[in-house]
Amino acid sequence: MGEDQQKILNRPASLRQTSALAGASLRPTMNTETFGKTLLELYRLAHMAPMQHFQRLALDAVSARFDFDAAWWGMASQPSTGELEINASLPYHLPDFYPSLWDDIKEEDTIADAVMAAPGSTVNFGRKALLASPGLASLMTRFGITSCLCTVTLLPELKLMAFLSVYRMEGKPAFTEHERRTMQLLMPHLTSALSSNWLLHLERVRAKRSAGRACLGVVDHRGMLYVADQSLTAGLRLEWPQWSGPLLPEPLIRHLQAGTAYQGKRLSVRLHEAGELLLLDLRPVPASGRLSPRESDIAHRFSEGASYKEIARDLGIAPATARHHLREIYRKLEVSDKAALAHKIMATDAGELDVEGVSLFEELPGAAMNFGQLPVG
Repeated sequence: MGEDQQKILNRPASLRQTSALAGASLRPTMNTETFGKTLLELYRLAHMAPMQHFQRLALDAVSARFDFDAAWWGMASQPSTGELEINASLPYHLPDFYPSLWDDIKEEDTIADAVMAAPGSTVNFGRKALLASPGLASLMTRFGITSCLCTVTLLPELKLMAFLSVYRMEGKPAFTEHERRTMQLLMPHLTSALSSNWLLHLERVRAKRSAGRACLGVVDHRGMLYVADQSLTAGLRLEWPQWSGPLLPEPLIRHLQAGTAYQGKRLSVRLHEAGELLLLDLRPVPASGRLSPRESDIAHRFSEGASYKEIARDLGIAPATARHHLREIYRKLEVSDKAALAHKIMATDAGELDVEGVSLFEELPGAAMNFGQLPVG
């Protein structure tokens, strides 16, 4: 990891000035100047921060200029059942089990009901609203939360929604209307920076490993697809023509849960841990991958000009057996003549995929961009 990236990971301790202590003083309300500096910091982090750290670092940057004590930021979906589901999220200054506590009371969550009715708008909840239902009141009281700003941004192309709740604790005043409007303006930038961070991570993986033929994406441990390069959807439909997302096809989900690679007729898929998410590495199975070792040998010999009689003699098999293998080769590779077979074999040899090997993925924080050197303090 480079010096600039290490500075970013070490920076939150000095930036984080929030306090959940009763009577803690508020920082000045975010103004035009500090709003612009916050955006600059967010997009700098999108380019520089490792994918698995970006959300925490981004909230550190926001909290340095916008006073809140804790937050919950993630992705959600609403399947055909109509029940809201949290797919992946970061509880910020809250315990890791916070999402499971919310799941127990989500049918009583009046916050979720209000923001789902007004996507794109930040909703302000004071103490009275947070105590409106027994389940929500128990959750808020457990953590001393007395004020909340919540926003949902719809992502229709992914059939998902991004959400962010920021909280103030006991002893702090409620959020103001000005702060509500500020968060409403900030949320689209947070969502965009998160998506950009994931996409840039994918491109660095591609560049680092020369994965020119790979289709890359980001998924969670349930198989929910969050972001992908342009070729991934088309690649998945090679193997599963009816697939429409956002969940991965069921066979892939089974391999994800088992922690194993997938090898299909047309695709090879591997999943690589990246914090709470995974990188999806999808590659087309080369033509020779559809053939048995004997068929592959015969296909290469035939495409190089040998006749089936010569192949039979060299391999010590009957000519009829050689012809049978060739028919199977033509069928599997979907070719009808020797020239097409030679073309497909040559294309395969130029980009062979080692489906038995392990991809050499690693954490790639990326390189600093020029604008990342601008002062944003």
